[in-house]
Amino acid sequence: MRLREQVALLQAQLSALLEASEGLAWVKDKEGNFIDANSVLASLAAVPREKLRGLTDLDLWPLEQAEAFRRDDAEVMRLQASKFVEEPIDERRGGRTVWLSTRKVPVWLGDEVVGTAGCARDITDEHWASVDRDEARNELVETQRRRLEELSTPVLRLWKGVLAVPLIGSVDGWRATRLMDALLTAIQREEAADVVLDITGVTEVDGEVAERLLKAVRAARLVGARCSLVGIRADVARAIVELDIDIGDVEIFSTLEQALGEVMGRAAAKAKAAKDSSS
Repeated sequence: MRLREQVALLQAQLSALLEASEGLAWVKDKEGNFIDANSVLASLAAVPREKLRGLTDLDLWPLEQAEAFRRDDAEVMRLQASKFVEEPIDERRGGRTVWLSTRKVPVWLGDEVVGTAGCARDITDEHWASVDRDEARNELVETQRRRLEELSTPVLRLWKGVLAVPLIGSVDGWRATRLMDALLTAIQREEAADVVLDITGVTEVDGEVAERLLKAVRAARLVGARCSLVGIRADVARAIVELDIDIGDVEIFSTLEQALGEVMGRAAAKAKAAKDSSS
């Protein structure tokens, strides 16, 4: 077989092999000119397949995409190694963005790299499904975070003007800060005059925790709410005394029932006084 016929046969075989690929497939020379590519790539680029030979990525794609493709080719040839990449590409005919999973490899002639070859699979649906999953997961995480914050700093409206804060577990710096923010927000929103802070269920209460809680109480007092503290255990009282922590005019009750009884009594007296003054 003559040399020309051998070359023509190899070209035909290469063309058939590229066309047999399910996705995009191509071969380029060292300068980035297409030696051949299949009809899938030609359709995406909106160029007849027979006219692809000799063109470069700069002739087919927007400048930014074309330069990215050429950088990938240069890296494959420089490192003499294959490269996998997921990347977007603009379909020239339909105007939509297609996401591709691409593998590029060097083309060898003896000991010399003389170009690159590659294939790519359309993963657009998979990509957006993954994005949707990530967004859904992030939304779930954010929802759980908000719920955790709400549970860690519960501020309950008992009735008009009265709030209760039942705390359970440990109180660290983050939780104490969240407590103060949530409490002040609720006081202003509800126009609350009384706040009952129940720390019966708080564990590992030491002087530092007591100081954090009393800071929240003092902050509430500054915005006009009277504070009652329920559930101070002996170890907490000891820590407060030893550290000389000023509790100011905070009302102390041993049980929640006692605190609510006092608050309700004040609320009833206030309502009666208002009624008497209006009559």
